[in-house]
Amino acid sequence: MVALIVAGLLAASPDVSGTYRIETSKTLKVKKGETGHAKVEVVPRSDAHVSPDAPISLALTSGPALKLEKEKLGRPEAKETKEKGVAFDVPFTASAAGKDEVKGTLSFFICTEKLCEKQKREIAMAVEVQ
Repeated sequence: MVALIVAGLLAASPDVSGTYRIETSKTLKVKKGETGHAKVEVVPRSDAHVSPDAPISLALTSGPALKLEKEKLGRPEAKETKEKGVAFDVPFTASAAGKDEVKGTLSFFICTEKLCEKQKREIAMAVEVQ
């Protein structure tokens, strides 16, 4: 009996990574001193959705050529999409010429009719400051 309980506790969460995709901005080109906007979107399959009630966050970092408006975005900044996903707008200011990146860790819950599973994904978007 104890072995069954331990086995149940050690069982891996179901792999729901095929129920959605993450779309991010392609290489962004911004002039020095201007504000740019990167996009991050969770696009679920037709039988899945991002939970509108569960916590969601996008923790961000950037290199020295960029200044982020915010380093952490949450539910207030997450805009629901018609596909029952979410999209984030990531504003930043280009402060120095060169190539840089906006990186982030996206945490959210993806749900189907049978389950809701927490997901955590790393993202990166290239930025060229002219």
